[in-house]
Amino acid sequence: MNWRCAWCGREYDDEVSACDTCGHERFEPVSEDSASPFDTESFAWVCTSCGREHVKHSPPCVRCGNHDLERREAANVDPGELSIPSYLAVGKPYIIGVVVVVALVGLALAGVVPIPGLSDPPDPPNVPGDADRSAGLDLTVVESELHDRFETARTDAGSTARERDDGLDAYAEYATRHRVAERYDSSYDGSVPELGAFDPQCTVSPTFGIAEPSIDLSQYDDETTAADALAETLLGDDRLAEVVLDERRSEGIDVQVGPDGTVFVGYITC
Repeated sequence: MNWRCAWCGREYDDEVSACDTCGHERFEPVSEDSASPFDTESFAWVCTSCGREHVKHSPPCVRCGNHDLERREAANVDPGELSIPSYLAVGKPYIIGVVVVVALVGLALAGVVPIPGLSDPPDPPNVPGDADRSAGLDLTVVESELHDRFETARTDAGSTARERDDGLDAYAEYATRHRVAERYDSSYDGSVPELGAFDPQCTVSPTFGIAEPSIDLSQYDDETTAADALAETLLGDDRLAEVVLDERRSEGIDVQVGPDGTVFVGYITC
C-alpha cells in the first residue's frame, strides 16, 4: 500500500515516520486509482522575506530568521542545493534570550538579584537585643499568639479573617530589625528593600507600622499571657485597632526586644 503525506501530498511506497519533504508526521493511505494532488518533486519552501528556499517546512529561515515560509513551485531547482537548517540555525534567534534567562535564574538562586517567587527574601540585619527569645519567651510563639488575639477581635467586630503571609512576615521582620539597628547600633547604615523583594501576596496597598508598647516581657510567665498583654495594649490604640480590624486579607507580624528591654512590634497588612 502507498502512503501520502497529509500536508504536502508526497507519496511513499512504505509507511514512514516523517515526510522527507515537509517534515510532517501524518499520513493517509493512497488507493490505486487515486492520484497525488501535488507533484512532490516540483516545489520548495521559500522564505517570504529574503526568498531563500528550503527542502522542509522548518522555520525559521536559515538566512534571515523569518518564520513565514511559503510553498512555491521549484521546477528548476536542484533539491541538493536546497538547505536544511541545522539545530544551531533554528535555535540561533533564541540563544540570547535563553542565556539571559539562565543568568537571571543563577543570580536569583545566589541571592544577588531578588526575583519574586524565585529567590528567597532578603536576610534581615543582625541587631542588638533579642530577635528569637527574650526573658525565656519564644518570640515566634508570641507572634503566633498575637495573630490569634487579632483574629478573635476581628471575629467579635464582624470583620474579615486574615491569614499570615510569609512575604509580609519577612518584610515586618526586616523593617523592625532595621528600626532596632538604627536605634542601638551607631555603625549601622542599612536600608529596607522594596516590599516586592519579599514576594507578598497583596491585592491592595499595604499598611505598615512599628509600635513600641510599654510592656516588660520579663513580667510574664509564658507566651500566652505575654500575647494577651500585647494585644490589649495594641488594640487600645484607636489608630492601630482600625488597621487590625478593617477589611484586609493578609498580615505580617514581628516582635523584637531591644537591649534595654524595649518591645518593638512590626505590623503590616494588605
